[in-house]
Amino acid sequence: MRTDSDSVYLYRVEIKGNEAPFEEYRDLALEALRRLDLALPEAGTILLKPNATVLFPAKKRIVTHPGFLAGMADALVEKGVDAGRLVVADGQSGEQPENGNTWKGAGYTMMADSRKLTLTPLNDRPSRSVTVPGGEVFEAYPIYREVTDCAFFFNVPLAKCHNLGCTTLAIKNLMGILARPERHLCHIQEVDRPHENGIWRLTESGLSLFEDRFYHKLCDLLAALRSLKIPRICMVDGLVGRDGTAFNEGENYPLGWTLIGENEVHVDAVATYLMGLDPETTPYLKFAAARGLGRNRVEEIEVIDLAGGEPMDMQALEAVRSSKTLMPIARFEGGYYDRYRADGSVVPWRIDDVNEQRSADGLEPVAT
Repeated sequence: MRTDSDSVYLYRVEIKGNEAPFEEYRDLALEALRRLDLALPEAGTILLKPNATVLFPAKKRIVTHPGFLAGMADALVEKGVDAGRLVVADGQSGEQPENGNTWKGAGYTMMADSRKLTLTPLNDRPSRSVTVPGGEVFEAYPIYREVTDCAFFFNVPLAKCHNLGCTTLAIKNLMGILARPERHLCHIQEVDRPHENGIWRLTESGLSLFEDRFYHKLCDLLAALRSLKIPRICMVDGLVGRDGTAFNEGENYPLGWTLIGENEVHVDAVATYLMGLDPETTPYLKFAAARGLGRNRVEEIEVIDLAGGEPMDMQALEAVRSSKTLMPIARFEGGYYDRYRADGSVVPWRIDDVNEQRSADGLEPVAT
């Protein structure tokens, strides 16, 4: 099946528990990619960019599972791509060189060696300044040359929640293609210094200025990547999803799907919906839709079931949606709080800092 640039393609399998072996991740990716006729280049590097920034075992569902990458690689080789052209790369944090810079501890090294794939930690690799068309916060971003110079770009996140992003899927996964220090979008950066005194005041969005700027930074990054005109596609590892903070705090839940698509906003909107959340109230998706980068209303996005090749209506998508809402949580002095309220609205991130600012301004605190 040929892909349409605005459509999202869903492939699902049955899964009952919140753990799965390597082979089930591999088979999910392999069978899904087999069903798509991708316009793959005959020469040049094909880059696979997982979410593999931190050292955690793959079964914890904090990094993209190496079995999922294995299935993608096997499918691409089946399609005639020489394994020597396949590169798995990400920028990493919390590096532990004695453990293989995340790759070994997460199980990537064995997977890549068995398939003769190249593993590339992007830290300290050369980058290129890429102009951000219509940038709201950044006018340009330093993007690693492994990305800017590749012939095809696979964005391979996993389905999990995040304390700041709410969901961390295709768009937020792009943070790993940024060189440092710009990569650290989750912090107050030099570009934020002129706004620092009021960074925790709430804006018209109902969130803090810090959050507004963070979501614009993500949109700026997406705009920069698209400006490169590199053939690209997203493929979400959604066999088992994770709620919580995106790190240690959280639980795993069986989902049993992968989503594939070119438009990152559409892929993230559908994935967020299938995780039990509302993409119309998810902040970064609201910002992306407002900037014309894609739609965040699931009923406006064509979703194709790869099992039969037919479009899915909302009733069919509802049947795939998780019965348990995967809730993102954030830390505050009392422990952790849900980022979404019962009415679907979103509680500001770092609520203690927000309320400290509101107290200084003589305003009532925001409840969690």
